[in-house]
Formats: sequence, C-alpha cells, structure tokens
Amino acid sequence: MSLRKKMNKIKNTEQTQNEPRNRHGTWLSFRVKRGISFLRLLRLCFAMTFLCSPVFSKDNSGLPAEYILSFYPDARTSALAGAVVSQGGSVSSIYYNPAGLASNFYNELSFFYTPLFYGTKYTYIGYAYPIGSKETVAGSIGFLSTSDIEKTNSIGETLYDFSSQESVFNLAYSAQIGDTTDGGINIKFLSQSIDDYSAHAASCDLGLFSNKDDTKYGAVVKNIIPMKIGEDKLPLSLRLGLTQRIYDKLFLSGDVAFEDMLKKTVHKWFLGSEYNYKIYFLRAGLNYKEITCGVGVTEEKFSIDYAVSFHTLDITHRFSVALRFGVEPTEAEKHAIKILEENKLKVEEEEKRIAQKKSELEKDIAVFNIEKEKIEKLMTSDAKLKNEWKKIKQEKEQIIYELENVRKKQQLSQMLLKAREHFDKKEYVASSDIVNRILKDDPRNKDALELLRKITDATTTTAAQEKYVKALELYEQGKYTDAIFKADEALKIEPEYQNAQILIKKSKAQNYISQKRYQDAKYELVEAIKISPDDVELLELLKRIQTTLDVMGEQ
Repeated sequence: MSLRKKMNKIKNTEQTQNEPRNRHGTWLSFRVKRGISFLRLLRLCFAMTFLCSPVFSKDNSGLPAEYILSFYPDARTSALAGAVVSQGGSVSSIYYNPAGLASNFYNELSFFYTPLFYGTKYTYIGYAYPIGSKETVAGSIGFLSTSDIEKTNSIGETLYDFSSQESVFNLAYSAQIGDTTDGGINIKFLSQSIDDYSAHAASCDLGLFSNKDDTKYGAVVKNIIPMKIGEDKLPLSLRLGLTQRIYDKLFLSGDVAFEDMLKKTVHKWFLGSEYNYKIYFLRAGLNYKEITCGVGVTEEKFSIDYAVSFHTLDITHRFSVALRFGVEPTEAEKHAIKILEENKLKVEEEEKRIAQKKSELEKDIAVFNIEKEKIEKLMTSDAKLKNEWKKIKQEKEQIIYELENVRKKQQLSQMLLKAREHFDKKEYVASSDIVNRILKDDPRNKDALELLRKITDATTTTAAQEKYVKALELYEQGKYTDAIFKADEALKIEPEYQNAQILIKKSKAQNYISQKRYQDAKYELVEAIKISPDDVELLELLKRIQTTLDVMGEQ
C-alpha cells in the first residue's frame, strides 16, 4: 500500500476555526490553525520516511531527532557501513570526525545524492579549503526533503499537499596538534520545516585523529553543547574508531558508538573493509542494522563512488562525486616538509637538553659561590690556601666558559634553523647572510657549510638560466651578436650548460648566413647537432643551407 493511501486512512479529529495552536507532546506533533490534529499522521509519515535512514534499528533506534545528523555524507562512507571515524583526508570528514580534515592537501568539493522511500531524498554538498600545512577549514550542508504529503480533514477529504524539509549546516576547522595527531572542531546548525511549523538548533563536535604507520585511530564527541530542537534534546555521544592495514592495500575499520551517555547509554557498532587496486576501490560493510557494499574510482582530481545498502525494508542506491582543485605537494616537497618538522623537533630537544645543562651549571655556580664565601673567610697567608683559591677561581672561569659555549651553540642552532627555512622558501640571499654569520663564529660548522654549498649550487644554476633566457630572447629578435655575448655569460657561470653552447653556434650560423658565408654556417650547425642530434630546428636550418650550397655548386 502506498504512503498516500496509508495517510488517507488515518482518522483525524476536526478542530474549530478559533482553536489555538497546540505544540505539546513530541516536537513532531502540532495542530494547524483551522485544521486538524496531525499527530498520528506525522508520526506515521516520518516513521515511514526515515525507517530507511542509517539511524533505524529494531532494538536501539529512536534517540530524539538523531536522524537529522545520521545520514552518510558520501557513498564511500555508506559502503563502509559508517566505520569511518578513523578515516581522514577528505571533505566528508567534517560530518563524522572533523579532525580528519587536516590531512587534506586539496581544495575539495563533494556532492552526494541518494533517493529514499516515498519521494524522500537526501542531498549533501561539502567544500574543504586548506589554509596551511596540516590546517584546513570546511563547510557543508545536507538536505532531507519529502514532498506531496496530503493534508486531509476528518472525513478523508484532501485539503492540500504540503512538504517537509530538514537541513544541517556544518562549519569546521582542523589542524595538526601533535607529531602524528590532528584535532578538529565542527559547529553545526539544524533546522526543520513541516508545513507551517519550523524549529532551529545549534551545537558542536570535537574530534581527534592519529595516523601511525599502518594503524589509524579516531575519536569524536558529538553534541557537546546541549542542543534542543522543538521539544527534543540531542544527546551527548562518543564514537571511537580504528583502521588497520591487514595486507598490502587491504584495510579493515571498526567503530563503536556510545549514544545518550548522560541517560541511558545506547551502544552501536560499525565494521567496514576497503581494497585498493590502482585507482579502483572495492568496499564492504556491516553494522547493527544493515549490510553494505560499493565501488569507487579515485583519480588525482576527482572521485566517483557508488554504494548499495541491503536494509530490512528495501535496497537503496547511493552516489557521490568529489572534485579536487589546486596542486598537491610532490613527494620531494612532502619529504622536505617532513625533514623540516624533524629538524624542528631535534632543535627543540637540543634546546631542552641545553636548558637542562644550563640549569645544572647554574646550580654548580651557586654552590661555587657558597664555597667561595667560606674560603674567603678562611683564607690566610698560608700558601696552600692561596693555591686552593687559585684552583677554584680557574674552575669558576671554566664553568663560565662552558656556560657561554652552551648559550652560543643554542644561538647558532636557532640561526641554522632560520637559514634552512629561508632556503626551503628559495630565499637564498637571506639564507646565505645567516649562514655566513654562523661560519664567522664557527668556521667548522658542518651543517652550515653543507647548507652554504646547497645555496651556491641553487644560485649558480638560477643565474645561468636567467642569462640563457635573455640570450634566447635576443636570438628570437634577430640580435644574434648580442645573443652570443649573453649566452657566453651563462657559460662563464656554468661551463657545461649545453643549451647555451647550442644557442651560440646557432647565432653564429645566422650571422654567417646573413653574410652569405654558407660553409661557415654549415660548420657551426654541424657542431651544434653533435651536441643535440634530435634538435628539429637545427636539422631544418642545416637542410636549407645544404640546399643553397647545392644550388651554388658547393659541397
């Protein structure tokens, strides 16, 4: 029997025109002015509309208003049966664990759509924007809508059709808070509209995400701020997750949820698995109420995912698309970032060790001063005491010298870290100035000498390239003699620069052609082709000169 027929069979009690609106009971029950009681009608409507949602189960469903926040944000999450608290790196993390957003390198736009029962459909759109290394902001909005619901009077006559819509808007921020740990916060705004009734609420979630080699951990506390929508309150809940690499590209995930923790704790479980072959993904999942599976295709700039859910009521199909913009750091850049972070950790550890050593030396100095006072009181003309005083004085000077060396090493370590940061940003002049100051104080500093060598290599190559580019512009303008001089300047900087060598020979050949010295031009081109045998321009120019020589009868 269709929803329309079931709803037409509900008997409603007709109210008078002046009866005031009544919103007691559950937040879904209300009386419409000049209308009828819709308590039973709405309960039946929403029960049938949301039975197919991920919150429905026979034994532990029914927490207040939880269905608004329980739909999956994409087909991948659905295919894994919701076992994704310990997953990260995509815009959908905003929905189930905001801490997972920090590992996202791309600007990402995601769209998810799933048709449910009786004209009900769910749509989700999300966008993530990295604002720094391991730091991301994101926003999303989800809509659950049902249309063409008949409103009837007590005798079953149709008055008009109305619709209902629930929406949730999320705004999240995530950043790295430890060596392998990210944290995140999500602020969410909920609203519901049924006919002429509406309600609104807001709350927030806090999450943690950790990635250690082949194991990932996740935890999220939802509805930290008490949230009331209509007559219902959304309960405080905790969800924990674990993802483990089992074999090569096979991963298993598991979540456990503790809902309504301040009253009657409800436990729910979620299991999922994912296998990756090149750009293709195969997924399957199982939770307390449904079996799921799905497939996906993930390229650098987009993802397409499909999932199917085998529920006790029906089978539902879900589709999502994600588009990624921007440039992901190369492996070399990721490695450089990792090295920089490791260097910072080493410097911090060294600073702690130096601070500890400094504290110990300061204690020694304090003890020394106490002993000094004692000795000064006991000092006499005795030669032995004078020698002892001299020895103590030397020890004091040695301690002061060591303390100064510790301070100097700490200062040089900080300067070296700053020089490396400038080098990574390709600010070679600033980096070189700092390195030279380090070497002035410590000429044998190996790290500073190595960094200076890298700066020299980088600046030399860049200078030679700039000279070559200028020479190439002169050649294209027909200023061949000027091009020869400019390319020669590049060779003085980098003698083995082949492009500059070829450009000099091409420029000489062009000068000889203008002077009709074709044999000399041919010689220069042959020498250039020896350097670059596959250069099409050289071969074409040589062919033209040879044709000219043949016409002139020369070899």
